[in-house]
Amino acid sequence: MTRLDPSLIVTRMLIERDKSAVYDERFHRGVNIIRGENSSGKSTILNFLFYALGGDLADWSEVALLCSRVMVEVLINGKPATLSREISSQTGQPMDIFGGAIDDALRAPMAEWSRYPYKRSNGKESFSQALFRLYQMPEVKNDSSANITMHQLLRLLYADQLSPIEHIFKFERFDPPSLREALGRLVCGVYDNQLYENELRIREVNKQFESVSAELRSLIAVLGKTQDAMTLDWVAGERLSLTDRRNALRKEIEDAEKQSFSSPTTDPLTLKAQDDIYKEVQVLQESLGKLQEEYDSIAFAIADSNAFIASHEQKLKALNDAGMVADHIGEMRFLSCPACFAPIDAETTDHACHLCKTPFDSERTKGRIVALINDIALQLRQSKTLQERRQAEAGRLLEVIRTTTELWKSASIRLVDTRKLPTSEAQDILRELHRQAGYLDREIEDLENKASIIQLIDALSKKKVEFNAEMTRLRADNDIRNAEQQKRLSRAYTLVSDEIRDLLHKDLRRQDSFEHAQNIQFDFAANNITVDGQPYFSASSRAILKSSFFVGMLAAALKEPFFRHPRFCLIDTIEDKGMEAVRSQNFQHLMVNISDSTDVEHQIIFATAMVATDLDTDKYTVGKASTRDDPTLKIFS
Repeated sequence: MTRLDPSLIVTRMLIERDKSAVYDERFHRGVNIIRGENSSGKSTILNFLFYALGGDLADWSEVALLCSRVMVEVLINGKPATLSREISSQTGQPMDIFGGAIDDALRAPMAEWSRYPYKRSNGKESFSQALFRLYQMPEVKNDSSANITMHQLLRLLYADQLSPIEHIFKFERFDPPSLREALGRLVCGVYDNQLYENELRIREVNKQFESVSAELRSLIAVLGKTQDAMTLDWVAGERLSLTDRRNALRKEIEDAEKQSFSSPTTDPLTLKAQDDIYKEVQVLQESLGKLQEEYDSIAFAIADSNAFIASHEQKLKALNDAGMVADHIGEMRFLSCPACFAPIDAETTDHACHLCKTPFDSERTKGRIVALINDIALQLRQSKTLQERRQAEAGRLLEVIRTTTELWKSASIRLVDTRKLPTSEAQDILRELHRQAGYLDREIEDLENKASIIQLIDALSKKKVEFNAEMTRLRADNDIRNAEQQKRLSRAYTLVSDEIRDLLHKDLRRQDSFEHAQNIQFDFAANNITVDGQPYFSASSRAILKSSFFVGMLAAALKEPFFRHPRFCLIDTIEDKGMEAVRSQNFQHLMVNISDSTDVEHQIIFATAMVATDLDTDKYTVGKASTRDDPTLKIFS
């Protein structure tokens, strides 16, 4: 069969009570019917499936709460995995993921399992992130909730009995329309993560643009108080003038000192000032060496980590491609030894490498891909976090190096000055000359500060231009993406509407508006479905309409690969609200006809107390028919 990704197939579910199995059944591709009398536990099994696959559930039945753990064996995009969760009345339970089948998972040590929390944190990703990565689905962000989770996705794949029959989504209290709309667009294949990333970047750049503009206004206001036109050319001219004056003043100081030493004096001469400045230069130079050595070490670590991150990103891409290559190309065989080029014996051994004869299990190998993907993704996340810290530390060191370098230059200049001749502070003329020299130094320093401000203004002005250009580019890109997404959205909605309308036309003659339906409209944000503008029907007809929506969306996803629907649905609504047996059985046949007419992998799991006689076969059913005396869960046996 053809597989369109994302794809989800449940192959087995095991429910335990204190390590003892109370339910252990295998599922198959296509239609899976859980049948039995009313109140015999059919809905409980569907709730366990919803929960095991990542849904959040607190409204457990009393019998269900007697169970301790549920494990579900799945194929995610063709890769085997086992998902395990403990049963609890508390919401937000974690999930354990194992790469492989349930039997292998039960034998494996805990070290081969990976535990993920329900919610993400700074140091740990959630199981929704891990599963979305396996599905190769984008992490959808929206304004009302940080990210869409597996729980939210499953709300659009599970038609349960307790939610209002007129609503599309499984009921929950906090349910903003923007979240439902984002989820609907994702499943219909029209969500473009880059579109949202662009919007976030536009907001971020706009904030930076406003911040830069405010800073520019403040700097310009400070410089605007002077009478001079503050430009870098003006600064260069002033710097030259002040430097000439300072050089002339130094010459005067030098002449005065020579005169002082050539005439008799009782003041002792000293080299203490020269020694003190020399020691200061030595300390600063040693500090600079240590800072540079520390920065070079971090820079080397950053470069090495960049190579490590690039390597692991390539490994992650290769692992995602490995399953696809194996599915389409199959096993690779050598005709000759790749080392010595001798012909290889044509005889083959099942479940062993034809080259080295080492036994292997292909399904087990595929299962390990799941664990490898999650392990490498975790290493990448940790490496990127460490890399951010290194880069921040490198930036801090550069700033310290810059400051220390300026202090070293200043001390070096003073050392050169003091080495000319030993000085005597007793001479008034020298003190005055030194005072003037200090004043000139302060003027030069102030000039350098002004130059820094002017350079900062130039840099900020360039940033404004760059930010404005980036916002313009991102908005233009979003305009193009929005237009493309609108076309795909229209195509997806039309496909789903056509499938729903076809199901309603084939319903028994119980609802006139279904029999002649023309325009099926559904609104994810409003959480409703209408037929030719009409939202209200008999209770049983509303149940048919809701079930038709879930089956219709699945049918549309089987025809178009751009849908991000997992080609999977759970239905527990085909017999709600006083449904007739004959009407329910007709809808069962409609689901089977859709399933049997496609060669695309999919799975429909539904519960019924009125199974059609010709469908009560091993091809379509799961386990035995349950009764009140012999329920689905063997709690009391």
